[in-house]
Amino acid sequence: MSADRPHVLVEDGRSLVVEDDGERIGAGPWARWLASAVVPDESSARAQRGRTLARTGAVDSVTISAGAIAGRVTGSTGNRYDVSIQAAPVPARVWQDTVRSARSRPPLAPAVEGRVQSVHLAHLMSTEHRASLAPAAVEVRRSCTCPDGSFAGACKHVAAVAFAIADAIDREPSLFLRWRGCSPVTAPASRSRDPWEAGPLPEPRPIRSLPPGAVLKRLGRSGIRVAGVDLADALAPAYEAFAATRADGA
Repeated sequence: MSADRPHVLVEDGRSLVVEDDGERIGAGPWARWLASAVVPDESSARAQRGRTLARTGAVDSVTISAGAIAGRVTGSTGNRYDVSIQAAPVPARVWQDTVRSARSRPPLAPAVEGRVQSVHLAHLMSTEHRASLAPAAVEVRRSCTCPDGSFAGACKHVAAVAFAIADAIDREPSLFLRWRGCSPVTAPASRSRDPWEAGPLPEPRPIRSLPPGAVLKRLGRSGIRVAGVDLADALAPAYEAFAATRADGA
């Protein structure tokens, strides 16, 4: 699926429930980057209420597309509010260049395919292509139809959607790439899903036997004389006799 087409995470009427009961929601780096960019102050009362809403199934009708996340949240009073989270996506040229760079780095293959959350991919994009995989908090635009929606930070409904998406990214990292406008690369069918698993070894070449006395010829004259003859010349008949004995035995 193209990153430009909306990816429907949950259909209308279905809830996106966060089952993680930890203090923070979102364990992997991509999940954390989204959560902290959308909710800069995760220790605030609004953020805490957002976590409660996310864990009680208040978030539904979530879609993700390049640069935009949309969702609907049922508030504590039963009213439903529309939430939007937007950030300028990564330029297509930058992502294409990053994918090309990653092809020479096999450990990055699962990241560009959206199968793992990788800080190394972000480092590659930053150092070689001068772009950020994750947006800064000031680059994120948040909106909500609730009375608190004009708050400069994230209201509890925006926080709820952000935490629900962060939790989903831990299960499906490609969601983060889709939000950033980076189409996940399709893995070649011939390649193992394990980037560290090597392919089959080539067939060994047939063993080529050396002619009798080849080792002596490579070593050359020894400088040691036996009965007036160099040791290499004295051993040559013995090598030939040994080779003939093996040939007869075969």
